[in-house]
Amino acid sequence: MALSHDAVVRLTTLGWALLLCLFALSAPLLWAASPLLLAGVILVGALLGLSIHAARRLPRRDGRSSGRTHACLIGAGLLTCLVAAPVWWLVLQPALHPLAVPRVTLSDGRRQVVFQGMVHVASEQFYRSVAYDLLRAKDAGYVLFFEGVQPGTPEADAWLDAATQSSGDLNAQYARIGQVCGLSFQGDFLAFVQRDEALDPAHLVTADVSVTEMYEEWQRLVAADPALAETLPAGDGHGDGMFDMSSLLQVAAGLKDSQKDLLAAACKGVFSVVLGRAESPDALNRVILDFRNRRLAERIAGSADADIYITYGSAHFPGLFRELQAQDPAWRIVGTAWTTAILPPDDAVGRLRLAPP
Repeated sequence: MALSHDAVVRLTTLGWALLLCLFALSAPLLWAASPLLLAGVILVGALLGLSIHAARRLPRRDGRSSGRTHACLIGAGLLTCLVAAPVWWLVLQPALHPLAVPRVTLSDGRRQVVFQGMVHVASEQFYRSVAYDLLRAKDAGYVLFFEGVQPGTPEADAWLDAATQSSGDLNAQYARIGQVCGLSFQGDFLAFVQRDEALDPAHLVTADVSVTEMYEEWQRLVAADPALAETLPAGDGHGDGMFDMSSLLQVAAGLKDSQKDLLAAACKGVFSVVLGRAESPDALNRVILDFRNRRLAERIAGSADADIYITYGSAHFPGLFRELQAQDPAWRIVGTAWTTAILPPDDAVGRLRLAPP
């Protein structure tokens, strides 16, 4: 059934209003990225709209200028919305799908082990909360176990750089990523707790392995299964193209303030999406996760009379729990709490409205 003239007018008006609203939401985002980007998208969209209009009208050759104008406006508006949509999707991810990390309390019936899941880069508020909990746990008599792979021999360090495609100091790179993304690096907030490790080694323990131990474990695995050696990426660990992480960080450092703000918002979305996924299968995880989990479980077993508070990457918990239960089936989860790792900034600035004297 054909629509009436009034219905067509209403639908057309609604369509234009919707397009205008979407364009008003999308255009500022592209403008913040670059005014030239916005101008280019509008121009390309207008040309696409005009081309489609011309192709549809070719047999009729009526040449109405209003039709061409409408086609240009529709094409420019739609393409602007389409280009901005993925960015908006990323920007909204921390609110729509917050990255939650667990704090799990375990018990074997005699003592407690608290596992605080961590991420290398997160919001400042998250790290403040964890640091506060660590101090409370220490005052309560818990032994604090920290994550932190220790340096190894030059050969082992070179192997890890190549295996992870990193370029040297991973902690320094995490700190730079945090700065670009408007986030913080965990080492900047937990270091003040760890700095007293030499003064109180009984309660402050870096419970991780060294790079040399990881390298030796990898060699043992390769000796048992030579095919594993082919799973590591080729190269020297310094990147093989212009878009390696170091180059991207250098480009980001030279952006304008509005561009940095947009990049930081999108970057938070990327972290929420990527870190929220399950750990993907990777042969290197047999060393980075499985081997370190076994050693951590051995450390816990070696401190049989102590309550322990652990700060380790969240991905370690499933494997660690399996290792603990393999040693002693009495281990059970007795409590779980969740914390959002990526939050809006807390540096808002307002204005005091005071009455004149």
